[in-house]
Amino acid sequence: MGRLSVIKTGPIATVQDFGRFGYRRYGIPQSGAMDRQMMIAANQFVGNPENFPVIEFALMGIELEALEETVISVVGASLKVNGQVKGKCEKVSVGDKVSVSSPMFVYGYLGMGGSIQAKEDFGSVSTYERAGFGGMDGRRLQTGDVLVSNGEGEISVQVDIPTRENAELVTIRIMKGPEWNLLKELPSFESFQVDGSSDRMGIRLTGARLACDYQEIASSAVIPGTIQLPADGQPIILMNDCQTTGGYPRIGKVFVEDLGRLAQMKPGKKVRMVRVEN
Repeated sequence: MGRLSVIKTGPIATVQDFGRFGYRRYGIPQSGAMDRQMMIAANQFVGNPENFPVIEFALMGIELEALEETVISVVGASLKVNGQVKGKCEKVSVGDKVSVSSPMFVYGYLGMGGSIQAKEDFGSVSTYERAGFGGMDGRRLQTGDVLVSNGEGEISVQVDIPTRENAELVTIRIMKGPEWNLLKELPSFESFQVDGSSDRMGIRLTGARLACDYQEIASSAVIPGTIQLPADGQPIILMNDCQTTGGYPRIGKVFVEDLGRLAQMKPGKKVRMVRVEN
């Protein structure tokens, strides 16, 4: 068993696993880690199955104190123990001070050997704040919380960490959506910018207005990766905490494999969408 006490945390740090599946017909979002590949790497470093819960954090890092011997990992940020720089995975002892930096991109992940204990709702411990599902009583981490895992874990060094671009322009692949034909002309999708209002619900893009025979459609199913087009012509790419239905035209869908890369793009970065025939 491992135990870590939260000394300090940033504004956005939550427990996440792969998310909830099979409940969208009841209006329950998927949630789960925004960058699944990084979450998997954090679990692999400590010898866990890929879908075990992790701590996902954004904007700022986390400071913790070990209350019991615990194997921990950090992916997407740097790790210090008692002020000393460490690698991606480390075994900490009682009293050790753990410092995790702000994420290198948008989201970083902290893993613990064994399964982090959290509230389970609808088959997942992923935090969904709007309904109070999962995590630490449905909320973000806060000072004084104690993270408990139910296993020992083991240090692994043979882990592939996914590459995330820090370039000014990142290309993502999309396919046509059900309302693609409402577009007045085939768009170039060149160099939209990630807007600062983006969050776990959706990535808002700004740029050239997409011309569309605009009409609100009957409320229809949407999923993470769906590209909605509001009346202002500025696309919204829905992400993990998105609603289950929507009335904006669904002009496209981002490839699942590219969603983690998209999630890690900071505000101001440019996105080029390339359509792949489907």
